[in-house]
Amino acid sequence: MSQKNIIITGITSGIGTEIAIDLAKRGHKINLVARSEESGNKIKDLITKKTGNNDIHVYKCDLSLQKEIHEFVTNFKKQNNGLDILINNAAIIPNKKIITNEGNEMQFAVNYIAPYLLSRLLLDLLKNNAPSRIVNTSSTAHTGGNLNVNDFQKLNEKYNMRGWGRYLDTKLQLTMDTVELSKELEGTGVTCNAVHPGFVNTNLGRQFTPKFMRPINKLLSLFILSPKGGADPIIEVALSNKYEKVSGQYFHRFKQKDVSKKVFDKEVSNKLSEYTKSIVK
Repeated sequence: MSQKNIIITGITSGIGTEIAIDLAKRGHKINLVARSEESGNKIKDLITKKTGNNDIHVYKCDLSLQKEIHEFVTNFKKQNNGLDILINNAAIIPNKKIITNEGNEMQFAVNYIAPYLLSRLLLDLLKNNAPSRIVNTSSTAHTGGNLNVNDFQKLNEKYNMRGWGRYLDTKLQLTMDTVELSKELEGTGVTCNAVHPGFVNTNLGRQFTPKFMRPINKLLSLFILSPKGGADPIIEVALSNKYEKVSGQYFHRFKQKDVSKKVFDKEVSNKLSEYTKSIVK
């Protein structure tokens, strides 16, 4: 396989780190998007040490802020004329409601707006290198999302379940956009798919575990997937030749599966699209 130019978000721990290490071992050019240069360079050094691949690049970007996403894309385009694979892997679950200085709820900004915006701002580079791919890390949690068409960010609602409720919503929003974007991309040579990596032992949502449950949590970790195990299906959808023309699909690990019927609610989907366009800068 020829060298691919790849962007990965959410790389500082867990699944993202493992995706980056695996793809670097295969000799690809890896572009790491990190909130700080320090955290990004730490992972870069780890990858280079483990793989011997020196074609690793770090870009600083706070994905909760559209201003920084635009700055990242501008910097990336100064150094790259094409992009083969965009892996939107970043996700967060703050245990309290946080509003960014741009006025957006933090989970909505990172888990949904960031991949929405990156996919569109980088589309010209993806088209330049077509056939190319966008892979969104989704979750079976999308089935539990419950969107309010009058308040998609639920700014006026209680931040329930330590943020878990918002997480379900953002994964539903991301999965809906995966399907909608794939329709827009028909005929371009760029595909867009969503992958549920499985139940993985990562730092995501660690605040949900009470102190008295932590010993049990360690025991449970023996029976759930490692970050490497969670990375594998994402890597396959990003690289395998059998998915070159597959688009708008949802994968539950390695199996293509139907998404929740909520994803195809046309009224909600249209209103989400309209709302998103109204706040994206």
